[in-house]
Amino acid sequence: MSLQSYLFFGSANRLYQQVKSLFAARPDCRFLLFDFRLVTGIDSSAMHSFTQIKRAADELGARLVLVNLSPELRERFRTLISQDVVVAEDLDRALEACEKEVIAAHSSVRSEGRDLRDWFTQALGSVEYAEQLIAYCRRLDVRQDEIIASQGEPADCMHFILEGRVGIMVKFDDGRSVRVRSLGPHTTIGEMGLITRQLRSATIQAEIDSVLYALSVEAYERLKSENRPLHQALLSYVVTVMTERLSFASKTIGVLRR
Repeated sequence: MSLQSYLFFGSANRLYQQVKSLFAARPDCRFLLFDFRLVTGIDSSAMHSFTQIKRAADELGARLVLVNLSPELRERFRTLISQDVVVAEDLDRALEACEKEVIAAHSSVRSEGRDLRDWFTQALGSVEYAEQLIAYCRRLDVRQDEIIASQGEPADCMHFILEGRVGIMVKFDDGRSVRVRSLGPHTTIGEMGLITRQLRSATIQAEIDSVLYALSVEAYERLKSENRPLHQALLSYVVTVMTERLSFASKTIGVLRR
């Protein structure tokens, strides 16, 4: 949006209403660009309107892009600029910055999709099975220290760790909690709980920001009834995982007995 003249309450409020209409019509908007090349000044009430615009953009997941700010305007926008707002010297650089972020975001999604598909393909022995299993799962983005599942709760899903690291915490009757294992990318948690429907024997907590994919009980039951070949491939993978877990436990017990 190209702005001009002196911005005051009336003009800035109309701009805010226009932005709200734009966001309603374009909920996929990721950048909202304002060109201040022809703006001569701005009053405090207009600044309040831009604060409202920033809040509306945050709710939608869009970023503000401010172009051609004079030193005076840059000072007025100092508070907003510190809050994840893109500032560019000219329109070309602003568009270039937006394009790079869009390309990077889509590249990341494609890379993640390939990574998940490649992992599932190796685990299940088929690209077709991999893509089918992905369709039954839902993505989870978890922050550091966030509890993913708690000990004693019903095991209502199994998790596939795509990125990050999670800790397995066991709480004892005396109140102590001990981390018994840390798991990284391309590992699975909660597979036996999902199949046997037992209560969770440990708490799962993100050690860093992580990306997981969850297969819920409902999705698992649909998978089992709708796609028997995929179900058999998943069970074979679970057996492999459990074999590795038993081997790890045996080695740990051997070390503790020394």
